[in-house]
Amino acid sequence: MNENYLILLGLGNTAKAEGKSLVEQIDAVLPQTQCNQCDFEGCKPYAEAIVMGDAEINQCPPGGQDGVDALAELLGRKPIPLDETHGETKPKRIAVVDEKACIGCTLCIQACPVDAFVGASKVMTQVIAKECTGCDLCLPVCPVDCIDMIESKPDKKISYNDYFQFHEALYKRQILEKETRDNSRDRYQFHQERLERNKRERDELLKSRMIALKEKMAKDKAQKEKINAAIQRVKKSKANNEIK
Repeated sequence: MNENYLILLGLGNTAKAEGKSLVEQIDAVLPQTQCNQCDFEGCKPYAEAIVMGDAEINQCPPGGQDGVDALAELLGRKPIPLDETHGETKPKRIAVVDEKACIGCTLCIQACPVDAFVGASKVMTQVIAKECTGCDLCLPVCPVDCIDMIESKPDKKISYNDYFQFHEALYKRQILEKETRDNSRDRYQFHQERLERNKRERDELLKSRMIALKEKMAKDKAQKEKINAAIQRVKKSKANNEIK
């Protein structure tokens, strides 16, 4: 991992000049799988934990040792081995749904941190392959075990016969990786904003219903008190008539 790669990610010596916070710089290095293997709910929360001193730089299996080394270089630290207690580094994988077994429960849609699943209740779910980060979070929630993770292979093979081709291919791969990370980061942010918006709308709806219920209860109570008062007046009137 070298300074050129960090610059390619928009980091290195140019990051501070561009006004990027340290959290944003760390987040740019992370693979954006949003897999939670680091023990945090997403890449950005992990980046925030690193800055706060609540996490080490070697807790991201998808980033691998290269990711650890990049973080070490970015932060001016000594490289350390990847902590494999958080998981092993695996090739890039994507989810595939077994059409015949899928029951359309939508639990995978709810679990996906980047909204890579599309479908509806009791309708077969499909995966947007290019958006899938291979986080595996859909696997444990599937009640019928109809999701498999398969290795994602490049569309075409690139020849590395000479030095120039190798570095040109490496540069193209790094560009593609950055675009993929940026896209996954944007989709994760959109996913989080959607969840917050839905929660806010549910809270507002619940609040309005509670207000309406309290108003109805107050109205019913007032009506009941009015009826009881009328009954008491009738009883009192009858009692007075009997005395006379």
